[in-house]
Amino acid sequence: MAKKYLPRNVNEVIAWSRNQVKNPTQDWTGLCQSHCRQAYGVPAWAPSAISAWGKIPDAQKHIGGKPKDAPRGALLYYFGGKFGHVAIAVGKKTSTNCLSNDYVRPGMIDSCSREFPRWGLKYLGWSAWTPSGSLRLDPK
Repeated sequence: MAKKYLPRNVNEVIAWSRNQVKNPTQDWTGLCQSHCRQAYGVPAWAPSAISAWGKIPDAQKHIGGKPKDAPRGALLYYFGGKFGHVAIAVGKKTSTNCLSNDYVRPGMIDSCSREFPRWGLKYLGWSAWTPSGSLRLDPK
């Protein structure tokens, strides 16, 4: 069976998320999973980041490694707190940033370090999979 891809491409996902920095459509407090799935343009499919990570088929997960190694547009998953965390990998020339809620400004989306040093999260890995299809990532 052929892999199903989402209608949005990496540039559109990142553009949608970057637009939330200056023109937020809602208060993003505690809504990392919602932010990422809306950027991907898919309906709600998991109540939290840690729940989403658990629902992703193992064949669609890139477990472990370092956040900087995830490709642009990938969803970065972390363990920590009650709900975990997920953010969108960005950067064409650097692989150290992501777009995330709450880290820089509470309730807002901002570019920040993929390491989240202040939060002490454990990086689980990355994926571009959703039940609606996968994001077609840029070739490396």
